[in-house]
Amino acid sequence: MSYKFSKEELKELLIDYNAIALKDHELPLNVNIWDETLRDGEQSPTVHLTLDEKIHLVKLMAEIGVKLIAVGFPAVSDSEKKIVKTIVNEDCKHATILGIARPKKEDIDACIDADLKEIVIFMPVSPIFMKTLKLTEQDELERIKSSIQYAKDNGFKVNWVSEDGTRAEFNHLKNVFQTAIEAGAERIVIGDTVGVLTPPSTSYLIKRIINEVVKPLNKKIPIGIHTHNDFGLAVANTIMGVIEGCQYPHTCINGYGERAGNAALEEVVTILERLGIKTGINLKKLPELSEMCEKFFCQPLSQYKPIVGEYAFSHESGLHIAAILAHPLTYEPINPHIIGRHRKFYLGKFSGSQSIINALQQKLKLLDLDIPKEIIKKIVSEVKKKHESSSKDELRKSFNIIKKELKKISTGVSDADFFEIVNKYAQPFIPDDSVFKSKE
Repeated sequence: MSYKFSKEELKELLIDYNAIALKDHELPLNVNIWDETLRDGEQSPTVHLTLDEKIHLVKLMAEIGVKLIAVGFPAVSDSEKKIVKTIVNEDCKHATILGIARPKKEDIDACIDADLKEIVIFMPVSPIFMKTLKLTEQDELERIKSSIQYAKDNGFKVNWVSEDGTRAEFNHLKNVFQTAIEAGAERIVIGDTVGVLTPPSTSYLIKRIINEVVKPLNKKIPIGIHTHNDFGLAVANTIMGVIEGCQYPHTCINGYGERAGNAALEEVVTILERLGIKTGINLKKLPELSEMCEKFFCQPLSQYKPIVGEYAFSHESGLHIAAILAHPLTYEPINPHIIGRHRKFYLGKFSGSQSIINALQQKLKLLDLDIPKEIIKKIVSEVKKKHESSSKDELRKSFNIIKKELKKISTGVSDADFFEIVNKYAQPFIPDDSVFKSKE
């Protein structure tokens, strides 16, 4: 299809403030995506993945270019350890499989049992967590040093994550990172565990970590950033982290994760690629990955979800469609084909003549018909009336049904089920005169 504007004209007609704002930044040429879908993502309320589903997602992520994949926490249970071990022994090519551990010998031993070669050791380092766990700063540093050394002695490549690092006192955060690196950690990660950062504070913190922790060491220590979406800023903060020097952005497919979720893989990689930063991800495979993960998680995506949502490249407004037909970049930031999507035009209340003409051409393939303008206007009017006369009561009825069905798939163990399980095991410990004592 030929458009109104040439590529040369578009360079003059589209002002790129991203390029202007970042012209003095030394942006990384590439980054490595570190995905947490099977670890943090599975911690989404009520989500449970089967082993087959995990293996399917791991292989698909590796296939599209994800470099590191965290698949679980072996120390949680014997079943979790077996799942991690099975995935490790799938011999997944092109991606490194990670398991996580607290700075405890038994956690690291569980990773040994799971046949892992590379692990992530993490610990919360903020004052509120230290008080909760009854640890001093020195206690933490000693645990970090001894656990990393133990992991290294057992042949592991070690990554260190400062959980809740974005609420930690900076001197302690600095000491934690330095201790981890000196003990043998090959990458360090800052965790915005409750999503409190904003892009400016992300920029400030990453600059300080690089200038005060990494640069004085005179050796290359890659930095990762792990963000949460409690205020809707996970993707923005991750992008800012990369701009300031983080080479390992953490993501979750579809933005799944605890509470409000994590930085969405498909959004992070598409934005980075648009900025000229190579992610190694096959963008055309993003819709397939997103759809498969949505199916396994049983957590429906919003139609307005960026990049992979149903409406992300859809248009109804007559003005918009007329402009899109002149050139898609008028109302689309990227060509949907880049990410394996297709543009959709909807007919309805806001449709205009150009919408109808396009529909005739695309839906009916009536390319050569010379339909009078007054007839086009009548068709437009009829389309608008048809849309506006649709029963809102019927729409609300369908909406309410959908909301009820969504609650069914978002329910964990019910109170009745919980108390039935408690009753099954606790009866011998309940006094005979208690109202909770079974009469059977």
